[in-house]
Amino acid sequence: MAYRTIHKRSKSKKPARKQGQGLGLLAVWVFSLAFCMWLTWVLWIGVQNGPSGKAVHDWLFGKFGQISLLLPLFLMYWLARTIKSKKLSVFTSLLGFFFTFGGLCTTFTFLGSLFPKSSITGGAFGGWIFEFVTSIAGKVGAIIFALACVFIGLHILFAIPWLATLRKTRELLSEDFNSWMQARAEFKEKVQEAKREEKQNQPRRVTHETEEPLKEPLPERQPPKISRPVAEMIKMPPRQNTPLHHIEKEGENASKEKKAGEDFILPPLDLLKEPSTTNIIGPTDEEIAAATKRLEATLKSFDIAASVTGVAPGPVVTRYEIKPDPGVKISSIVSISNDIALAMKARGIRVEAPIPGKDAIGFEIPNDKPLMVTMREILQDTSFVNSKFKTTVALGRYADGMPATSVLAKMPHLLIAGATNSGKSICVHSIIISLLYRAKPNEIKFLLVDPKRVELTLYEGIPHLYDPKTDCEDVSVVKDANGAVKSLQALVKVMEKRMKMFEFAKVKNIEGYNAWAEKNNEEKVFYIVVIIDEMADLMLQTKAAIEDSVQRLTQMGRALGIHLILCTQRPSTNVITGVIKANLPSRIALQVTSKIDSRVVLDANGADALLGKGDMLYLGISDPKPKRIQGCYISEEEITKVADFLRAQGGPDYPVQVQPEQNTAGGRPGEGLGTSPEELLSALRLIKERRRVSQDLLKANFGSSARATNILSVLEMKGFITKPEGSNRWEIHFDAIDEQIEQLQKGPAAQDTQYDTVYK
Repeated sequence: MAYRTIHKRSKSKKPARKQGQGLGLLAVWVFSLAFCMWLTWVLWIGVQNGPSGKAVHDWLFGKFGQISLLLPLFLMYWLARTIKSKKLSVFTSLLGFFFTFGGLCTTFTFLGSLFPKSSITGGAFGGWIFEFVTSIAGKVGAIIFALACVFIGLHILFAIPWLATLRKTRELLSEDFNSWMQARAEFKEKVQEAKREEKQNQPRRVTHETEEPLKEPLPERQPPKISRPVAEMIKMPPRQNTPLHHIEKEGENASKEKKAGEDFILPPLDLLKEPSTTNIIGPTDEEIAAATKRLEATLKSFDIAASVTGVAPGPVVTRYEIKPDPGVKISSIVSISNDIALAMKARGIRVEAPIPGKDAIGFEIPNDKPLMVTMREILQDTSFVNSKFKTTVALGRYADGMPATSVLAKMPHLLIAGATNSGKSICVHSIIISLLYRAKPNEIKFLLVDPKRVELTLYEGIPHLYDPKTDCEDVSVVKDANGAVKSLQALVKVMEKRMKMFEFAKVKNIEGYNAWAEKNNEEKVFYIVVIIDEMADLMLQTKAAIEDSVQRLTQMGRALGIHLILCTQRPSTNVITGVIKANLPSRIALQVTSKIDSRVVLDANGADALLGKGDMLYLGISDPKPKRIQGCYISEEEITKVADFLRAQGGPDYPVQVQPEQNTAGGRPGEGLGTSPEELLSALRLIKERRRVSQDLLKANFGSSARATNILSVLEMKGFITKPEGSNRWEIHFDAIDEQIEQLQKGPAAQDTQYDTVYK
């Protein structure tokens, strides 16, 4: 029993010994790691070391120099190795450390001797070894033996497989070298193949005798061809015009039965200012040659093979035609347009890539001395004088200097947009004046809408003035939004009447009807040109009514001789809506403030880079790209002279276009513009019931967008609804609606009695 007890006790003590040994080893490792971290801080950081740390730092640097910085790394490596192998290989580690540190200290001492001004040192240990070896083998031998010791020490410490490392390095270098040689051979083969293809594609000149190719020198670049248009003024045949004071006297004594257009005298060109005496348009040949040289030098500096093949001088810009060599991309030339503008010292450059119908790219560069395009020189040009269309309009001159004219009947409707002071109003005046010089009052009429009251009022009282809602004695330029709505809605009725007339005559357009009317002794119809000077103001106040009328007129009025010209200085989507834009295929964009505005008008950039003062982009109905035009200028003095000349021959005179449908039954409330009292009563009851009003609500009740727009305009005109300035919501006056419902329910007699006091 005693033996068993002693034996059990002895077995129970063995685990305690092993546990004590493990704790001791762990303590050694922890303190060793702490010592390594402390030593790293002392040698590498050197901040707040304390007395012992400072002493250790100074002693190690004095003995080993900068190599002492490797001592913590060595200790940490030795500690990690002992932990991993569970063996304390002290002798091997000390041997490797001795060889490595000795070799490095000797090497640093040698470097310090080569660079005495540097702080490189191997400490006292390195100096002693270096002096000892130098006394035996010299300095060269000392550094050789030092490097050998480093090599041996590293091999002892890290057991580096030098042969395997060299073998692997040699294999990698061999693979890289073989890949480089293969790529070089493939590149040489591709170069030779390209040279062979180039030789095969080169044209050869073969003689009939020897059948051998002849080598010819490359042709020299020819100077660019200058297509300079000359402003040739056609002398108009002398008109048998009566002096202005005689015309005024005749106009006063003329009978009222005399129709406008009979014996009417078109205004003479003497009322307009004469153009410049010089017939040269654009810069001189010397200036063009210098600009061409700078342009080609700029292209050459960007390694672009291209040449200037043609120059088209214009009044404000000159177009240089650049033809790239085969293989040169257009995008590479277009991308450096800003650099070309910098080299040419230009305010802005517009690029046309490519020019339609040519194998060249057009660079439109502003001239140093722009030339004004006058109205008279375009009216005297053959393209305007010899035109057989009554609706020919003068726009100005193209970028290449050629006169720019167009036919309004072919547009058939026009949108003009541009920022303030860009020349929009001058463009509108030039269109009006050119039509006044082409047609008599019985051939063309103008419905002018001018919410700004400052532009189109110059034409008050001319015989060409027209307003379908008003008699010719009271016609004037429309100046308010409500009047514009009523005029356009009345014009829609004129259009519908003309459609029935054309249907009866079995003709397709206004020219055919006038030919039929001449044969059948019927009254001819005239062209109606609607010009709205500021569309934004009308869209702000009466958007629904204006948009509906414009849509109907633009869709159906072309063949009936009705053409619209809409102008705005706010080319935004709120003004130029999708409905309006889709029905105005021809557009003129003057200078705008942003690329967004340019895309709204033209669906393309470019208008933001214009120069202003009449510089415009014209996009016709059949043009693939916009054309640049410098608009012709006409002064207010010239407009006044032409208007006075026309007013001296009489005032507006035109037959009643729409029967007085709106004034039937004594002009009772609700019968304006074709709205019956029953419809008005139904609309008022609907508004009172729903407590709101909108075009969609009226359209759902009356079944027609045009009828809803008409009723909405009547309600606004009678004061039942109003829209405050700056707001887009209708304010409903329910007191007036209740009173009107009572009056309408009493019958026609009560309406006639109360109309003069309430609604007149």
